[in-house]
Amino acid sequence: MAFIKEAYSEGRVDMIYELLKRESNCGSPKDYEITVDGLKVVSRNNDPERFYDFEQFVLPESKTITINIHERSHRSLKYILLLSEEEQTPEGLSGIERSITARMQQEKTKWSYKRLEEDYEQCQQRLRECEEHNRDLQDRLHTLEMEKSNSSGQLTSALIGLAGTVISTNPGALSGIPIIGPMFGKGKTETAPTELAGPIQPCLCSNATQTFTGEITVGDDQLMKVALVPYFKEEYREKVMKVLRYLFHYNHFIDQALGGIKAALKKEKQQNEQTVKN
Repeated sequence: MAFIKEAYSEGRVDMIYELLKRESNCGSPKDYEITVDGLKVVSRNNDPERFYDFEQFVLPESKTITINIHERSHRSLKYILLLSEEEQTPEGLSGIERSITARMQQEKTKWSYKRLEEDYEQCQQRLRECEEHNRDLQDRLHTLEMEKSNSSGQLTSALIGLAGTVISTNPGALSGIPIIGPMFGKGKTETAPTELAGPIQPCLCSNATQTFTGEITVGDDQLMKVALVPYFKEEYREKVMKVLRYLFHYNHFIDQALGGIKAALKKEKQQNEQTVKN
């Protein structure tokens, strides 16, 4: 005889009733009997309609409801439903109950261990995914650094072209251009180039690429800063770099900037001629 011992619940009782009812409807009714605290209140029968007759015998002090379902093979399954917490005898649980409790504890331990293994595998998988994502971020960071270096190299080319055509001929001319001029600070247009940065020195970037390739090296930005030394005092160099960065990102303004320089030079010349006449 197998048995199931658990706390009473209406869900369990309804489930047993539905089982008996279904078997009866299928033409294979099962015999059952119900006792309350050892008193048989529903004798052995196979009529599901008598199942709930036991409820009228359940009292507030009742402790157990036992439903015994018989199989045709002379076996039975007994449901022992506890209405209140069972009191243990001083000797503790019976031998069968101790065996069942130990087996349940073993199964619970085995299940807990399996869950821990599953959690560990999930953590390992998440760790591998995080490591892979970290490698992707590192690759992306390296790509961005290379793109930044490429941008600096293109700025170097723009600086060489602009300095070669305009700045080297008149270092003080940019100070007269609206918006761009104030970024360089106030300067005297009549000051000679040698007074701005000392004697003219040979170009320190003679090894720079002479034709546009669209590619740069890591040292291009430093070479560009060195190239400014013969043309500008230290206080102006960062401003020049800033202007050239603008021109690199918005290179369609290069022609406008050049036109502004020429217009400023023309205006300055006219003002000087007017001053001489006066």
